Amino acid sequence: MNPVLQAFVTSANHAFTHEDGTTLGKLFVFTPSTVSELGRRISASDNFDQYTSHITDPVHAQTTHVYLTYVRDSQFVSAEAGHGQLCRLAELLTVALTAATSGWLVQVVRAVALALCMQAQWAFASTGDAAVYTQTATRLLQLLIVALGDTGPEQTSKKRVAVAVAGLLLRVSLRTSAAPGAYAGKALEARALLGSSSVPRRDKVSFMYWLGRYYLVCYNIDAARIQLDRAFTMCPAWHYHNKRIILRYLFVANMICGRLPTRGLLEKYDMESVYYQLVACFKAGDLAGFQNVLVDHMDMFREQGNFLVLLERTKMLIYRTALRRVSLIDRGEERANVVQYRDVLAAFRVSAQNPDMDVFEMEGILASLISQKLVLAFLFHHQKLVNLSRKTPFPVISQIGKTKPR
Repeated sequence: MNPVLQAFVTSANHAFTHEDGTTLGKLFVFTPSTVSELGRRISASDNFDQYTSHITDPVHAQTTHVYLTYVRDSQFVSAEAGHGQLCRLAELLTVALTAATSGWLVQVVRAVALALCMQAQWAFASTGDAAVYTQTATRLLQLLIVALGDTGPEQTSKKRVAVAVAGLLLRVSLRTSAAPGAYAGKALEARALLGSSSVPRRDKVSFMYWLGRYYLVCYNIDAARIQLDRAFTMCPAWHYHNKRIILRYLFVANMICGRLPTRGLLEKYDMESVYYQLVACFKAGDLAGFQNVLVDHMDMFREQGNFLVLLERTKMLIYRTALRRVSLIDRGEERANVVQYRDVLAAFRVSAQNPDMDVFEMEGILASLISQKLVLAFLFHHQKLVNLSRKTPFPVISQIGKTKPR
């Protein structure tokens, strides 16, 4: 008999019997060092049934068996095989969580869900098969449905783990296009739990981060900015690395909303110099420079998933800046709100580094700016004039489309 196995199974059986989720959470650990050490100690054991047969509940016995098998084989099997074992473990935990009358299993569920996502990432890196993400999303969705369906008291509810699982489900949906939109749709239901005091702070921050990234991909920029800003604010200051990661995406959402960070903030979190280069080009109305910086760092932004959204959603904003700079030149003149077509065309040509731009393309850009309410103005085609609003020709971008309270 292996004394380590015997002690592990005895402790697990006691925890399952007495619904001791804290002890169970200390047993079912997935950190690489713990898995490696425990796997080394039980590597000589071929038959776990002689140990797990003492666990009375068959689901709990199978759960323990699968976990021990995963730990023992983790150093020898492929990442894909390890992912399959964790999928089976998540399936068994779904059954156990469904049968449980309270949320005592939430600590184990959180650990298994996170380990499953990490294993899926390793399996995809080694095989390139997106099916691992589909399988992961399916298991997470099953856990989430059970967690959200609990109607018990808040402090002991299964819902305490719903925010963590929902965040991981959003994370999987962003890795590839394998996870259907319905999966992400179910994850959005966890938003109602963000105000609950029973949900750990770390789960809230993680969920808001992935929710913000999900909104960013969906081009719901304002919602993305709100969630990412909340995640950044709520993330403790000592989690410097995490705040830096959040800031990368908050930078994108804020820029599209016309909010630019200070150089001090970028330096505080040791952001790459490319971010300040983008800010400088944006402020100068330099579209060509902005796009050149993006292209030069394409690999980094594509890896983050921010390349296209920055390339597509900033173009009109930078032309808007160029138009604004031109309008300021004639501010001292009597008709300060009127800008000649020739001046606008010259500014747009310089901004885009496109000397072949003609007046019709320029008018199309101006019409787009006006239709999106980024600029309040009228075009006089025959007179070749842009008549800007006297009051607020360039409204605050983040307030565009919002109605004022009466």
